[in-house]
Amino acid sequence: MPKEMDLLKLNTIKRYIKDVKHMRISSSSADELRIRFNAILKKIISEGTTSAKKDKRSTIMPRDITPAIAAALGKKTLTPEDLLKTIKKLNPIALGELSKLITGYIEKEKRKKS
Repeated sequence: MPKEMDLLKLNTIKRYIKDVKHMRISSSSADELRIRFNAILKKIISEGTTSAKKDKRSTIMPRDITPAIAAALGKKTLTPEDLLKTIKKLNPIALGELSKLITGYIEKEKRKKS
């Protein structure tokens, strides 16, 4: 069995950003993208493979990939603990914007009930 390999190479990311976006990217940022994208791609392929095998096929079809993509990238319901972890990562400006949005939502709901 072949060893695990990257599906998306570091140079591919760097060349795309340079050639298409006309920008540069730091090596650490490009490496972070490579690691995350490869993990996502491998998860999608794994779920697509499972779906195809369940239907006794040896070919991954769009009907296998579409739900796999949704599972890998779709919206996830956050628990209150997950939400708090995400909020803790925000910088002060983003926290202020979030506070304004929450206050606006509360005011809107109060007006609805009045």
